[in-house]
Amino acid sequence: MVLAPMMLLRHLVPRENFASEKLTWCPADWYKVIWSDEKKFNLDGLDVFAFDWHDLRKDKRIFSRRQGGGNSVMFWGAFCGTKKCELVLLEGNQNAEDYIQTLEIYLLPFIDQELDAGWIYMHDGASIHRAHRVRQFFEEEEVPVMDWPAKAPDLNPIENLWGLFARAVYAGCRQFDNVEELKETVWEAWDNITTDTLKSLLGCMQRRCRDCYLAKGGATKY
Repeated sequence: MVLAPMMLLRHLVPRENFASEKLTWCPADWYKVIWSDEKKFNLDGLDVFAFDWHDLRKDKRIFSRRQGGGNSVMFWGAFCGTKKCELVLLEGNQNAEDYIQTLEIYLLPFIDQELDAGWIYMHDGASIHRAHRVRQFFEEEEVPVMDWPAKAPDLNPIENLWGLFARAVYAGCRQFDNVEELKETVWEAWDNITTDTLKSLLGCMQRRCRDCYLAKGGATKY
């Protein structure tokens, strides 16, 4: 079954409206969006089941977790078109001020050095993203922010990027002995993301919006 968040009418209507509006966008428009998100990585793998193909003539592979799953690390990442922002390690529990600091140190220089005019910033509805101080920061720095509907991970290509990214980090059901080893692997995997991968993710945005619109805001296969 396809994993999707539970949606009520108040979620379906904004999703359908968003998809309808964006149906008129051309591929170049999607290349102007700065897609951003946070992602957690655990020493013992993601917070999901682990699957693998195995030879029925051989014993099954064993996948074990430490009590509590071991330590974890949180990263913030962003990309726009075929350009990636530096992947940021987030220390401790994040609040609005921490988020603003990340944007000041990493996002704003990325915009100034790598992007042309006409870009727009996208982030989801996490509580620290919606904080009044964060909205004030965007106004002060003149950062245009995309109006993003709730319950819409299937419309967000960076969610798919995290999925591909995690496969590389945990290839072969890999587990890590310590946080430093995990961090180095995560950074290496980020560096290895190709422009072809980013092009492929953005190339399906019109199909995502079409499918969401046809589903009247319902979940899509993405």
